[in-house]
Amino acid sequence: MGMNRLYRSRDDKKLFGLCGGFARYVGIDSTWVRLGFILLVMFTGVPILFYLLAVLIVPKEPHWMSKDDPLHSEWARWAVDDLDQEIDRLEKRALKQEVYRLRRELAKYQTL
Repeated sequence: MGMNRLYRSRDDKKLFGLCGGFARYVGIDSTWVRLGFILLVMFTGVPILFYLLAVLIVPKEPHWMSKDDPLHSEWARWAVDDLDQEIDRLEKRALKQEVYRLRRELAKYQTL
């Protein structure tokens, strides 16, 4: 079995990650869990209440947990995406400051 604790999956989810987390906990493909859940809902309707309760009770998978390689974990992807966004923001800010500086320089020469 992959994990020793049940979490809501962060990367294998359709709604809240409960089926993906349960599948990883049990060690089977999440598609089978989802199909079983849909069949139970169609015939009984009761699992919807259990699903909603479990969403409130079962914690989300921590960012530091990874499937195989820590460099390819969701946390690493999140950190890289966040870093890329910060670099883009700083580049835009530097470009704006350079444009303002050039406008001030140009204004000095236009008044001569």
